[in-house]
Amino acid sequence: MPIYKEIMKNFIFAYILFALLLAVKTASFKLNKRDITFGPCDTADPVDLINVKLGTDPPESKKNESFDVFGKTKYDISYGSSFLLIAYYDKDGGELDTPYVQAINNSTKAGTPFNISASDVPTPELSDSYLIKVVISDPNVALYPFFACALAHVGGSSEKSKLF
Repeated sequence: MPIYKEIMKNFIFAYILFALLLAVKTASFKLNKRDITFGPCDTADPVDLINVKLGTDPPESKKNESFDVFGKTKYDISYGSSFLLIAYYDKDGGELDTPYVQAINNSTKAGTPFNISASDVPTPELSDSYLIKVVISDPNVALYPFFACALAHVGGSSEKSKLF
């Protein structure tokens, strides 16, 4: 009977060791996969900050991405003239690819919550450090080229870019 106790002790020890290793591996994965945080665009104009949620965080190079853009603005979002623009930039502010542009298909009055979904947004080849800029624009609004914006700095240093 003592042999079974020894085997049971070894089994319990191995199980606890396995559980600890799995926990450490999971914790390190969570640290490496950081959520992208969108903040205000660095601009002299008083544009509204919008909220952005990515389908895949962080985006993967050369794969389509989905964006949910929501919030409130001080300006009307108008069907037929307002549009959503999503652009990727390198750390120096150069465009990585042609920006994605989507017409907005419903109107929202100023101060009213809105939600705009963009699926199948192409993602360019991404480096370790890049910027994502999401704007709502309308040529009929005085703050053209955009009246609502969000900017995310991905990778590299956390130093803010003064390019936008």
